[in-house]
Amino acid sequence: MFRYASHLAHNADPETAVSNAADSIEAALAGVEPTLVVALASEAFRDEADAVRRAVVGRFPRAEVAGAVMPGGVIGVGEETEQEAAISLWAGALPRDQIAVSELADAGDLPTDGIVVVFADPFSTDTERFLQVADARGISLVGGFTGGGGPGAARLITAERILTEGAIGISITVPGVATVVSQGARPIGSDLVVTAAERNVVLELASKPAVEQLHAVLGALDPEDLHLARVGLMAGMVIDENRPDYDVGDFLVRGLLGIEPESGGLAIAAEPRVGQTFRFHVRDGAGADADLRRVIGLASADVGAALIFACTGRGRHMFNQPHHDAGVVAELLDVPLAGGFCQGEIGPIAATNHVHAFTATMVTFPR
Repeated sequence: MFRYASHLAHNADPETAVSNAADSIEAALAGVEPTLVVALASEAFRDEADAVRRAVVGRFPRAEVAGAVMPGGVIGVGEETEQEAAISLWAGALPRDQIAVSELADAGDLPTDGIVVVFADPFSTDTERFLQVADARGISLVGGFTGGGGPGAARLITAERILTEGAIGISITVPGVATVVSQGARPIGSDLVVTAAERNVVLELASKPAVEQLHAVLGALDPEDLHLARVGLMAGMVIDENRPDYDVGDFLVRGLLGIEPESGGLAIAAEPRVGQTFRFHVRDGAGADADLRRVIGLASADVGAALIFACTGRGRHMFNQPHHDAGVVAELLDVPLAGGFCQGEIGPIAATNHVHAFTATMVTFPR
């Protein structure tokens, strides 16, 4: 049996925030020493990230430590802070030989197995290379980008120092640890096969110009979905074509960038292939809520704790209410939780690692 605890502290002073969170965690662990501590700080602590690091290491000197300043805010049990100063601290008593925190200067530094929780700077990380190496090694990556406003703004936390570029990873080989990816969009219209494409432009869908198929889908929508399509239309491509049918979680959802007037093609933030199944999607709070509940319902009943990485486009922006994702996790799992809002999330779908937008990705830990 493993032990976990977490606490979100609302203090503007980093030492006070860490102290209050650590006091709560130590009380919950009741004398059990944590081996892994994850420290996530809101944007207000960007210039004080090293003070956060020193305070965490001072309280938990024998633990592996990892974390970051999260540009969009931090998440705790039933609570999300998108603007306020806050620190979300998470601790787990896990086997020391099954966890390790390391700096990932390049993709070659990735481990050879297990799940890796990643905090990465998007401006200096060769993302495609990381995904390729992880897939080749059979590693599941989960986490997010925490780069701030530009190059050099990242604050990635380890026990030894603060990094302003690259990535850090928590390698976990504990049996029963799992990943969850919940989409922030839902499909509209019907499945359409890509019959012509060039680089990132879908030229034909089901042997008709892609823009013609788009107009047909939009013309069949009710007023509510048409409004959603006008403000958040996206493209979804099936990852595993071998499945007999496709659900929400089977699509890799990417932004629809625009229409090419000459070809009638649709430019998307991906490179589709001929023969791939395509479906239009809309960004939708109700759909995102339903999918988060769906994927959590598929998780093991023996979940003892979780880390969550949500897009900065979720939160109040998507749900028109505070604390949505944290509230759903608290309602359905009721376990220690920490996380933050990211500038792009990382998580596997159909055993392949991807970068996502508008998702909530999670790693769950066994009891």
